[in-house]
Amino acid sequence: MKAFVLYAAAILGGFLLYRVSELWYGAEWIFGLLTVGWFGLFLLVWKRVKPGGTGAILVAAFTLMDISSIFFLQNLPTAICNLLIALLLIPFFRRYPDVVLSSMGLVLLGVLICIDTGSIATTWMLFIAAGALALIGFRMRFRWVKRCYTVLFAITVPVLLINYSLENAYLVVVMVLAGVAAVAAGSCKLAKQPLL
Repeated sequence: MKAFVLYAAAILGGFLLYRVSELWYGAEWIFGLLTVGWFGLFLLVWKRVKPGGTGAILVAAFTLMDISSIFFLQNLPTAICNLLIALLLIPFFRRYPDVVLSSMGLVLLGVLICIDTGSIATTWMLFIAAGALALIGFRMRFRWVKRCYTVLFAITVPVLLINYSLENAYLVVVMVLAGVAAVAAGSCKLAKQPLL
């Protein structure tokens, strides 16, 4: 019960900081850094409450969405605050590698989205990053990493297939399907290998 209250308070606090930031135009940096600080405070309390993986990953995801909302269409400040979130997660990697790598993967995806390259190029970057993170999850047997990024990889596949099918770019469709086959074969092979 304590953990649920902690997760709810962290998510609600970040959302309230976002809503209050809408009232003060020009103070985005203050509220962005306050949101990063709020996440850091969450991590300190999370460590003491016998942490679980799902809640921490969800809080990281909601915090990244709050930061993106605070810096609406401002890519550089969003990327900087996302990287600050990653720095806050580093000290927890040794003890909670699965949860931290899942959260840092979300940070990576957030930074990739901040690179203003167009929607299809961004989808390709997400396709490659999610596939690579899913393979890492299968290799290291990180339960949350392989689940999160297998789902995100599976979400990007139909987007690419539909887009290139509508453009009649069938060679690219074959490349996407080859990427799916490579990730599927790699995950099966890596899951069977002994741990390092």
